[in-house]
Amino acid sequence: MAMSGTYMTDVPLKGTAEKHYKRWRNEHNLFPDAIGHHIQEVTVHEGDWDSQGSIKIWNYTR
Repeated sequence: MAMSGTYMTDVPLKGTAEKHYKRWRNEHNLFPDAIGHHIQEVTVHEGDWDSQGSIKIWNYTR
């Protein structure tokens, strides 16, 4: 059975907001390599990686 919803949490970050925004905006495909024990895969469902409004599917575990 598939689940859909929103997962929100607070994570303390070191560095500037601009640095983290750049990572989430342009380099999100690297997250499974960096923290693969939580995020197994990021795929594009609709649109492309860099377009505004594209839909990405994040497969993760807590």
